[in-house]
Amino acid sequence: MRSLITAAAMVFGSAVLLSGLTAPAATADTAPGQPGKSLVVMGDSNTANATWATMQPQPAGVPCQRLDTSWPTQLAQRMGLWDSKDIEDVSCVGSYMYRHGEDNFWTALTQARQAAASGAFGDRTKAVLMQFGLNDAWGENHRAQDALAPCLVNVVRGCSTADAATTAYPPTLLTAQLYVDKLRDIVTYIRYYAPNARIVLVGYQEMHTPGDDTICMSVLGAPVALPRASAVTDVFDSVQQAPRAAATELGIEYFDSAAATAGHGLCSPDPWLNGIFTPGPDFFGQPGHPTVEGDAAVSRGLQEYLAAPAPR
Repeated sequence: MRSLITAAAMVFGSAVLLSGLTAPAATADTAPGQPGKSLVVMGDSNTANATWATMQPQPAGVPCQRLDTSWPTQLAQRMGLWDSKDIEDVSCVGSYMYRHGEDNFWTALTQARQAAASGAFGDRTKAVLMQFGLNDAWGENHRAQDALAPCLVNVVRGCSTADAATTAYPPTLLTAQLYVDKLRDIVTYIRYYAPNARIVLVGYQEMHTPGDDTICMSVLGAPVALPRASAVTDVFDSVQQAPRAAATELGIEYFDSAAATAGHGLCSPDPWLNGIFTPGPDFFGQPGHPTVEGDAAVSRGLQEYLAAPAPR
């Protein structure tokens, strides 16, 4: 989310995939019956994770850097897939579900294309995990996100939904329909070429305490809070609610990362999301993104989830 609105304003100061998804056409390279990888992961910077040095969105075609402590890496290690490279992780910092002119950016579509070109989808594929939406939650080209920056630095007045509506743009909430519109064809493609795979939409970690309209960001470990910030927490809430509803609409599974990290949002005594230069192993972590412990909690939860039978 543009590094959590550039670290909360520096602390309050459907295209077709591979020649036709809805009616897949088999080719020599993409015909059903290919072996594939056991685990395929698609996602944004909360998936790949990032540092201050790797926080900028990468144009499509540019190799994406991923932390070796990201939850896909930890999950593959827990599942015994890492050494055998039986995982295809195409997640990338700054990725969108969809963006106009998307061939210039990493999106769910370009990631699916890359995974397919690598032969990742096949009969052996057990699970395809997707984590998208946070970069799409603020309107086309992030206009609403940019407009909220002046609201966020108003530490006296705050950044309520009403303030954002009168001084800038009202916050653009993520909706289930956006997920459905942008992922439907990709889900259809995956079902065709990886018929045995469980398709799981992975939610985001707990970012704030549900029902609270305060947002926080630590600086060198010292917490700074901005109360009356519902313009932001409204969006955080939609980021949790929309993918769950969309998974039902799409007929796929949903993994609740917020439940796996409950009690560890940005305003908690023990946040599992980075602040600005958080002391310890996450010192260079990208603000607002999972700490090593946060990624570990999601990977543990996903390992247990995938080991259990798929919900009906």
